[in-house]
Amino acid sequence: MTRIRASCPDCGEVDLRPEQVVLQLVRADDGDVTDGSTYRFSCPDCDGVVEKPADERIAQLLATGGVEVEEAGPILPPHPELLPGGPALTHDDLLDFHLALQADDWFDELLTSGLR
Repeated sequence: MTRIRASCPDCGEVDLRPEQVVLQLVRADDGDVTDGSTYRFSCPDCDGVVEKPADERIAQLLATGGVEVEEAGPILPPHPELLPGGPALTHDDLLDFHLALQADDWFDELLTSGLR
């Protein structure tokens, strides 16, 4: 039976069976495994969930060892509202924007406001 040796940050090295590990792959357009690919398992000693990055070599070893493979979609950038540098869009902001768009000169107002 295949045994997989991994490490838990709390317990150290642990031995796992393939069915205890899940490999999640993110692929580039050319099919190669890219950043964002991970493998995860529940530590048999402490029951903590451990997730670690998986490069091409690790992904190949785990997949050929019988680990379940999940194909993930592309990693999306964070939502613009979550980026630092400005306040989040509020309901009042959205209502103000909606009302501004009702005016015939909304585009001229935008150009003169300096918000380009």
